Amino acid sequence: MRGELINELIDRFLSWMFHVEDVSRRLRISHISREDGLVLASLSYYIALMGGRVFIDAGAGAGYSTSWILYGVLKTISREKIFLYAIERDLHRYSYLKENIEKLKELLFKETSQVEVNALNMDAIEFLENAEFKIDMIFVDIDKRQYIDVLKLLPKKLSEIGIGIFHNAIEPGLDNRAKEFLEKQDQLIHHVIPTRLGLLIVKKTT
Repeated sequence: MRGELINELIDRFLSWMFHVEDVSRRLRISHISREDGLVLASLSYYIALMGGRVFIDAGAGAGYSTSWILYGVLKTISREKIFLYAIERDLHRYSYLKENIEKLKELLFKETSQVEVNALNMDAIEFLENAEFKIDMIFVDIDKRQYIDVLKLLPKKLSEIGIGIFHNAIEPGLDNRAKEFLEKQDQLIHHVIPTRLGLLIVKKTT
């Protein structure tokens, strides 16, 4: 019976992802690959198991990457509420993001859930600068020229278990400012996961 419930959840989720992929194509929003999505889901699940409570999708588009993160934390047993913030600056994209998140919650959640998902129409950098809480996981897929701005904020914003994940680390790759920052500073350690487009993982040094 438990196996049947798990398979049903997976089937519902994957069917949903086909829908969001179609929406993203129609809106001409590039989205991460399923390969990258599986990495996001795995990392968010692990961080939640470690006690992570604050997850951020910076540059959420229509909600594709947000959906993978949400799937990762969905079944985590937590004594405290988990917060997922999906941030999209473009108002048109945000309208689809908000609608898709509400539909996904109806699809996956029971009447009550320990996961609170918030769609925000604002600039991701502004949100991070003003956040008064520590971040346990953040996925960044915004203008690549702004990656350096996020990297500079992470040493003081990440929790002890927190990680930052940056898309397109291989293709088209990080710009020179981001590369130089990572090479010269000693507050973050980093590693690139070689998916097709590449995921940069950063963590505070201990």
